[in-house]
Amino acid sequence: MDDSPPPAGSLTGNSDRADTQAQLVQLTRSVAHAADCPMAVLFLEAATGELEVSAYFGLHGSVESSGLRILAQAVRFDPAGLLIVNDSNDERRLLPKDGRLFGAAHPVIRFVAALPIARGAGKIGGFLVVADTAPHAGLNGATTYVLRTHASQISFVLEWQACREANGREAIARRSKMERLRLLESVVINANDSVLITEAEPIDLPGPRIVYCNAAFTRTTGYSEEEVIGLTPRLLQAERTDKEALARLRAALAAWKPVEVELLNRRKDGTEFWVELSIAPVADERGWFTHWVSVQRDVTDRKHVEETTLRARVAEAANQALGAEIQERKRIEDQLLYTAFHDDLTKLRNRPYFMDRLIVSLSRLESDQDFRCAVLFIDLDRFKMVNDSLGHRAGDLLLMEVARRLETCLRRQDTLARIGGDEFAVLIEDDEGVTSAASTARRIIEAMRQPMWIGKQEVFSSCSIGVVQATALYRTPEELLRDADIAMYEAKRHDKGSYAIFAGSMHDSAVEALRLQTDLQNALMRNEFFLVYQPICSASTGEIVGVEALIRWQHPTRGIVSPLEFIAAAEQTGVIREIGRWVLREAFGQMRTWCDRFPGLKLRLGVNVSGSELQDPRFVADLQKELTTAALGAHDLQLEVTEAIFLRRPEHIELVLSGIRELGVRVALDDFGTGYSSLSYLDRYEIDTLKIDRSFVASMLTRPRTLAIVRNIVSLAHALGLDIVAEGVEEEEQLRMLAGMGCTTVQGYFLSRPLSVAEIDVALAEHFALRESDAAVSKFMVFSREVVRAPSAQGMNQVA
Repeated sequence: MDDSPPPAGSLTGNSDRADTQAQLVQLTRSVAHAADCPMAVLFLEAATGELEVSAYFGLHGSVESSGLRILAQAVRFDPAGLLIVNDSNDERRLLPKDGRLFGAAHPVIRFVAALPIARGAGKIGGFLVVADTAPHAGLNGATTYVLRTHASQISFVLEWQACREANGREAIARRSKMERLRLLESVVINANDSVLITEAEPIDLPGPRIVYCNAAFTRTTGYSEEEVIGLTPRLLQAERTDKEALARLRAALAAWKPVEVELLNRRKDGTEFWVELSIAPVADERGWFTHWVSVQRDVTDRKHVEETTLRARVAEAANQALGAEIQERKRIEDQLLYTAFHDDLTKLRNRPYFMDRLIVSLSRLESDQDFRCAVLFIDLDRFKMVNDSLGHRAGDLLLMEVARRLETCLRRQDTLARIGGDEFAVLIEDDEGVTSAASTARRIIEAMRQPMWIGKQEVFSSCSIGVVQATALYRTPEELLRDADIAMYEAKRHDKGSYAIFAGSMHDSAVEALRLQTDLQNALMRNEFFLVYQPICSASTGEIVGVEALIRWQHPTRGIVSPLEFIAAAEQTGVIREIGRWVLREAFGQMRTWCDRFPGLKLRLGVNVSGSELQDPRFVADLQKELTTAALGAHDLQLEVTEAIFLRRPEHIELVLSGIRELGVRVALDDFGTGYSSLSYLDRYEIDTLKIDRSFVASMLTRPRTLAIVRNIVSLAHALGLDIVAEGVEEEEQLRMLAGMGCTTVQGYFLSRPLSVAEIDVALAEHFALRESDAAVSKFMVFSREVVRAPSAQGMNQVA
């Protein structure tokens, strides 16, 4: 059968029974629509007393009545006369287990409503059932009344049929129209809910007119029946009535669908009240929708409770949110407090916390004469090497491991903190003072000598420790930490992996070092640096083959300052790069001047370069720029480096040396055989010249082992095709022996001390004048003895 809403119109038949059956079919169809269910079945009691299906809607095929009989039996004993089963899982188990109420050919039923059909006074002659494949939340008030109305209509149709058969059609027809309203009123007259019955149309404004209201309606609204009959329910609408709810209501009416909404209405006296409104259409026996039944249940008290509950919940939620916010703020405060006084990487206390503890300790010193405390300042040795070679992550892991080791060396009452970078500090508070601090320092040094594993890499680390005893002379924690730092540097200067206890003289030395660093910052601006040049000669002929540029500092109060006194300070302050750039520019410019003045001059210029300069990524480009500016040939330049440069970022150094040699500039390894010497350097890095350190030359005449080392270095250089220069030659016998073993070039005070530019100018002028007067002289020989042979002194050679 068609599942669409019943159309307007009437049914006619060839017989009274056919007409009655058509009416029952239409009413069954209408009741399904009014209940918003896709299926409905009417079954009546036959003459034999058995229940038979009389009409159905929304089903196809035969309908079995075995499941319906179970419902019919349950309805007989239901005091309300309306049985609702919301789900096939209803605990009353009134539906078949498989949910197929109408037989195996029909779908599973999840909702059923059934009510009896009266056949005479007090007699039930059948049952009306609506069903759905989806669960419902029961039936609203209007739908319930409409179902009862349709059941009454079916009873009326059956009664009418019986009367027609007994008394004739005309008598019952006169009663039909009035009976409809009577049927509607009979279901609602005694209802506790407010009930309105309106005409079915018009749906659009002004809306269907009211034809009936019950007593509960007049009590609730204050309107009498005479005041509302003929008007529309719009008279109840308030200004604050929900527009969306009204739109849903109009859409349901337009579709002839039952609907349930909550509205804010207004009584006659203007007061507002909430209603739970349910509306359902009512059809007559011909299938026409003739009326709307509207049930209004006053839910003002419930809405007030809900609003109060909602406000309480909102307040509770606000309180909970406030409590959560307070807890979160407390957590953030705790976290900030932790962060403020802890190091994020090692989880140790940090510098601010340590300084606060020092303030407390210094204050206690003033009030308690028996109180003793000391500070240890700890610095890791060669930590930068780990960072540069293994990466910063490895450096972080090393610091974390160091922190754990330091903790194992201390007592619970000792305060350990990471001051910054690879620096740590310990506050020792006990009666023994510096004695206990020294003992702790020894434990730490011993613990740090054990190897550490960073991933799969084994790392050996050590530390230098400065110890200072706190006294009443210290006014601030900065002073105490400063002197511990000074003692640490004293320990580092003497022997890595040791400790030193602060003494007053250390502070004086530190102040002097600081003054020196400050003077270095200004020396370049004041043009206080100058260069001297020490000749490099052929060991066999005495011919001058090159000069080494050596920097000197003309200090305004100290006089001439040796590089040995200020190069380390320049490295620490970082000014070494500026100084190195100045040396290159100055030496290149001087070589250009000599070449222009003395055409045909063949000298190789040697310039010392520090490791810090080579770490500069712009070094090679700047070197090329200076060569171009001075218009010098790259083959006339030789940069001298020490083996220490290979300890930091060796891959980078390898690239820089390769870039230098690609320019055509030679590279010499200075002071070979001392410090960190390794034959692997000669194998890995591109080196042109080896320079034998003066310490070997000075002792080779008296120490056979040293002489053997020098011979082997010379042999190694020849085997590798390298040039070799022996430094520090101060005796003729040294020169003779070096020449005999095959050393090609030498330099030292026996040949010439470092000379000023003016002195070399004189020597070069004499040489070229001699060459022009005597064609046989073709070599630039050793300078005249008056120029070269300054008073020889063992110490003076160290200046070079």
